[in-house]
This record gives sequence, structure tokens and C-alpha cells, in this order.
Amino acid sequence: MPPPDRIRVTYLFSRSCPSHEEGLALLRDAASAAGVALDVAEVEVTTDAEARERAFTGSPTYLLDGRDPFPQEGPGHAPVHDACRAYARPGGRIGPLPHLDDLVAAVRDAVAGKAPA
Repeated sequence: MPPPDRIRVTYLFSRSCPSHEEGLALLRDAASAAGVALDVAEVEVTTDAEARERAFTGSPTYLLDGRDPFPQEGPGHAPVHDACRAYARPGGRIGPLPHLDDLVAAVRDAVAGKAPA
């Protein structure tokens, strides 16, 4: 059996947002569903300067092989360390985490080398 595909993930988070642990578990579930192994670097963003340096759009942010699979559309807010991120969910809703199916698709796209839509 060939080894699974593998991607690097930088998981940016702030402890100010309560979904950071659930977001990491969601990432692992998505990778498992996609049959992909992860090399995860968990990075806690603790200062506004670090948020600006990393272009942190809120917690949690997934960078799959260095790319954000859920780029923010329209004008964003100034990067601050305690910002919580909002994700589009099925049915036009907004939530603190992406839907599992969307994250599975993003992981598969990252393995295939596709840029986010």
C-alpha cells in the first residue's frame, strides 16, 4: 500500500476564540476523511504585531501548504490577535468553523496542488 499523501498545515489560532480546539479536531477529521497525512504546526497568535505579520484573519485559520483555502472576500478588518473568524456554512449560514465537507475538499485540493477557488 503506498504511503498517504501528506501536506503541511499551519494552524493559526487565538485562545480568545472558543472554537480553536474543535477546529483542530475538525482538521484531523477532514484529513482522515481525505486519506491525507498532516504535518501540523500549531501557532498561537498572541499579539497584534504577530497578527499583522501573519495577515491573521481570525481564529482559527488553516494554511494548507502555505495557502488559505478560505480566503476572505471583500474588505476585511485590521489583523488583531483576538479576532474570531467566520466561515460560510451550508444554507447561507455563518459559523466559527468551516463545514467538514468544505475542509475535506480543501485538503484534497491542497494535495492536488489546486489554488483555493
